Amino acid sequence: MPLVDRRFFRRLGTALLGSVLVAGSARAEPDYLFVLDSSNSMWGQIDGTSKAEIAKSAFRDLVADLPENAHAGLMAYGHRRKADCGDVETLVPISQLDRMHLMQSVEALKPRGKTPITETLRQAAELLASKDRAGRLVLISDGIETCGGDPCALAAELAKTGIDFKAHVIGFDIASRADQAKIACIAHLTGGTYWNARDADGLAKALKESVAAVEAKAPAPVTILKAVDKDSGQPVAGPVEWVVASAEDETVVSSGLTGGTVEVALEPGTYVVSAELEERAGGAELVVSDKGGSQIVLLDGTLPEAMVTPAAAEAPATSLLEVAFKGPEASDDFLRIVTPDGQRLERDLWAYVRDGNPAKLPLPTEPGAYKVVYVWTEGSERVLASAPLTVTEVSATLTYAAEIAAGKPVEIAWEGPGGPEDWIGIVPKGGTADDYDGRWKGTADGSPLVVQAPGEAGAYEVIYVTGVDQTILTRQPLSVVESAASLKAPPSVEASARLKVTWSGPKGSDDWIGIAPVGSDAQAYVTYERPEGDSVSIVAPLARGTYELRYILSTTDGSRILASQPLTVTDPAVSLEGPKEVPAGSTIRVKVSGPANDSNFIGFADPSQDAWGTASGAWASANDIRNGELELTTPAEPGTYELRFVLSAGDAEIAARQTVTVR
Repeated sequence: MPLVDRRFFRRLGTALLGSVLVAGSARAEPDYLFVLDSSNSMWGQIDGTSKAEIAKSAFRDLVADLPENAHAGLMAYGHRRKADCGDVETLVPISQLDRMHLMQSVEALKPRGKTPITETLRQAAELLASKDRAGRLVLISDGIETCGGDPCALAAELAKTGIDFKAHVIGFDIASRADQAKIACIAHLTGGTYWNARDADGLAKALKESVAAVEAKAPAPVTILKAVDKDSGQPVAGPVEWVVASAEDETVVSSGLTGGTVEVALEPGTYVVSAELEERAGGAELVVSDKGGSQIVLLDGTLPEAMVTPAAAEAPATSLLEVAFKGPEASDDFLRIVTPDGQRLERDLWAYVRDGNPAKLPLPTEPGAYKVVYVWTEGSERVLASAPLTVTEVSATLTYAAEIAAGKPVEIAWEGPGGPEDWIGIVPKGGTADDYDGRWKGTADGSPLVVQAPGEAGAYEVIYVTGVDQTILTRQPLSVVESAASLKAPPSVEASARLKVTWSGPKGSDDWIGIAPVGSDAQAYVTYERPEGDSVSIVAPLARGTYELRYILSTTDGSRILASQPLTVTDPAVSLEGPKEVPAGSTIRVKVSGPANDSNFIGFADPSQDAWGTASGAWASANDIRNGELELTTPAEPGTYELRFVLSAGDAEIAARQTVTVR
């Protein structure tokens, strides 16, 4: 595909003419086309959650807040095929807002492929231009173009068409200023805005701002940037590439500028400017006042010495490789894994040098030839040193019981690369890494690890998955058979008393034994306990009547009743006898009997107080009853009180009371 396809711009011009002819009927609100990166790199994690899931969550929240009269569509790339640079799809055409369609389309996305940003931008611009309204593209990407295109060049051409088109771009977890600039240029050249989101909160904020972006702003003051050769002191002519970033958070605020001397509109503040022309580069700090500013940047082709030394010339795929290094160690310098010709991988694998020497680099899944490079970030990003690396094929083995009852914990011993984000899961037979349905554990937990079996009997497989790109290294069969459970308990229990239940069952991590209304669904309960040991003690409901005692199998597949028996809750036998007059602030003993649990209590209360009320410090738990007696402290203030036995199980009920005068 040529860099700029002139046939594309002819089609775009035809669409633009149509939009001009019907402009009088256009809505003031622009069309929104959201583009989500679903390339393989979106499997990367932030705080234990994949970037793909974070992006889905933020998008759902955004869609919920879109105005009712909005027109919106959705595109995605990299979600269908692993190595297809044509994998760009319009999931929802631009139309009257359909929240459910947008949300469901995003939920179905699974990261798989490459990052064809240029082709995506081409298709998005054509789709927006086919409408009779202004268009706003909102692109979320966690990486740069990996299909050989030049999105900056295409964005520059789009800006010349005259169509009312702006691209707002959100870089998600892109640490490098140079990489930010390679997609921020799409926004800067089309008059849009670029955000650099580092986490879930940052992404949600950027998405909301992208929709609410102010269309008309007062012009910012102009700043002049000039490149000068460091050795000769002469101005530099030629296509010098400029990047301006905020000094506060390193978000790129201007990119796509070329020339020896350029003008850029910047709000007052402090910035970091970098300039690059072939092997020469330089940088400087820039302070812009409300009247603008100017900055000379010295371009220098002299590179400091550096060296990278991998711990081994060969290492298994997906493992962590220690790499010793020497170099200038600027604060943002880093090591990176690249192809033999120096190209970045789809999943960017790198480590800051500031995090320790030797650095620990995660390796790709695909075996083959690679290089480790030292990247110097002062002024620009330049490779100072490299070392060859061969990544060898890796395998994994899993050992566990071949048959397991539904919902039971499966203990799995494993051997494998143990990459930082590798995991082991259970999927239906023939399933993919997307089908784990919550049944997984990270290998960082060590060997053996425990994963709960599915709740439904059937044929399954245990899989070892690499965290780098979700490749399944091995899969082995697992037969899940029906689970059984049993309960043994008295047929009746007093209200708010404890019921001892002897049980057997799968004892999954989320299983429970509880008391529920007769005929209610498997998730219903009044009180419950987790199964531990050979028996559990469950507090009975306060309301009298007929219930069911149940063993509930609870898995990611849902909940099922494995065993049940009828249970009747009866009136409790409660007695309470104490002195009719007592000194204030004294200690007395009362005769008392009744059901004990952690929340039933005996105490003094003002007669006007409800069942939960007590005089300060003048109460004790029913668990403290010994040989039919209980020690109590009387209220500190004289007056007329009630001595009460209170039952508590969700609600509270005064089961016995006696009037007492406190002197």
